[in-house]
Parts: sequence; C-alpha cells; structure tokens
Amino acid sequence: MIPLLVQIAWVIVIVRCGYAAFKLLNRGRRKPWLDILFYISVVIIALAFLL
Repeated sequence: MIPLLVQIAWVIVIVRCGYAAFKLLNRGRRKPWLDILFYISVVIIALAFLL
C-alpha cells in the first residue's frame, strides 16, 4: 500500500499536469502539441501508479 503522503503527491501531479494540458488546449491557433501530449502522458502514468 502506498503511504498517504505519496498518494497526495501523485494527486497533485495529476491535477497540475491536467490543468496545464487543458490550459494549452485552450490557446489560440498554434497549439504546442508536444507539450500537451507530455502532460497527458504524465497524467496517465501517475494514474497507473495510483490505481
């Protein structure tokens, strides 16, 4: 079982990267797709550790 502090840290990582990806998706014409994909992949990996 993962300690509570580590779980809280993973949740913070998920929230931060999800927010950053969402913010980049709402930009104007040119979207930095590599950055968006990076943040989404970090969210997926962090969720895999939590679940």
